[in-house]
Amino acid sequence: MSKIISASIVILLLSSCVNFLAQKNFIRPAEIEVSQDFVQGSEDIPLLIGMEKISEESLGFDSASGSIISSSYTTNLTEKQIRNFYLKTLPQMGWDIVKNVEKGSSFKRENENLEIEFLQENNKLIIRFFISSTSN
Repeated sequence: MSKIISASIVILLLSSCVNFLAQKNFIRPAEIEVSQDFVQGSEDIPLLIGMEKISEESLGFDSASGSIISSSYTTNLTEKQIRNFYLKTLPQMGWDIVKNVEKGSSFKRENENLEIEFLQENNKLIIRFFISSTSN
């Protein structure tokens, strides 16, 4: 019984150390993989495997003058991994980088605006996508 408890404590300590080292970028985090799913309300903004939708934080509004879509996701991936992915991928899809600051990034494509916001809540990374468009 004491061997099981000792082994459990060792595993817990090792897990904590690995998480700490990954957060401090001392070890390389797991590679990211692109999902076949897209941000809710978009047809071409890809999600990464491991990003889970927060259903109670979704909003969609459509009118003759434009639309607004907001959806949130949670993940165990790092902010750096996600930010770098979108900064690299979205310009290849026609999005221009408008701003890239600590709290998030903004992009523009024709009559569409995209904001990606990064928040830390309860030791989880929250990614919020806000897409707005205007009719021509």
